[in-house]
Formats: sequence, C-alpha cells, structure tokens
Amino acid sequence: MERQYRVLIVDNDSEILTTYQDYLTKHGLEVETAQDGIEGLEKLHTGEFDVAVVETQLPKLTGIEMIKKANEADIDTDMVILTEHGKKDDAVAAINMGVKAWIEKSGINMAHFVKRVKEVAEVIPLSEMGRLLSAIPKSN
Repeated sequence: MERQYRVLIVDNDSEILTTYQDYLTKHGLEVETAQDGIEGLEKLHTGEFDVAVVETQLPKLTGIEMIKKANEADIDTDMVILTEHGKKDDAVAAINMGVKAWIEKSGINMAHFVKRVKEVAEVIPLSEMGRLLSAIPKSN
C-alpha cells in the first residue's frame, strides 16, 4: 500500500486553501491548512508533515519569515513556496533557505502542483536516511 503523505498548506485565502486541500486529498494526500504564518509555524511544531506548501505573502508572519523560523527550530519538513507572479526574489530567498521547490500561483496548473508536492514528499530527508542506513546489518 502506498504511503499517505502529510501536507500542510499555508495561505491566507480560504478559497485557495479549500481548492488545494480538495485537490491534494483527491490525489491521496492527507492535508491540514493554516491561514497565517504564526498558525502555520505552530502546526509545524506540533505535527509531523512531509511537506509544507507556504505562500510568501502571509499575515502576522510572512512565508519567508515562517520558513526561517522553522529552520532555526530544526523542523524536519520539506518546504514548497508559492509566489505571486513576478515575485521571483521571494523564490530565490526561499531556495537559499533550503526550500525544495517554488510554484507560481498565477495560472497554476493543478496537475503540476500535485506532482511537485508529491515529488518533494517522496524525497527521504537526511535524518530519516541516516536512521534507515543504521538499521541495515553490516557485513563482515
């Protein structure tokens, strides 16, 4: 049976959250949502997510600030950043902080969105890889 990945989506637009949540859920992902950076960071602290999809322009704490704080707290969740059209500076800043992918929101192709989120989720984090490798019996 295929593993069900856990995704956190952080966006201040409730319609967009519902659309993303419905679409990802239909494609076999377990989804939680947050509407601002503080709520998103709190959920990252309390839940185990494979991927967090974060809008850059969030109230209370921007997406970039949220990612920075998550990194400082050593939260082991891969990130995907959502940017508005023409906001490539935000994407570059996020990539420099270890974000695995960025997606432009305007004219978003939902099939591509699901594919990118799943690709990021399927990458085994280094911490997990170390645990898996240490469980392999050593040969003489």
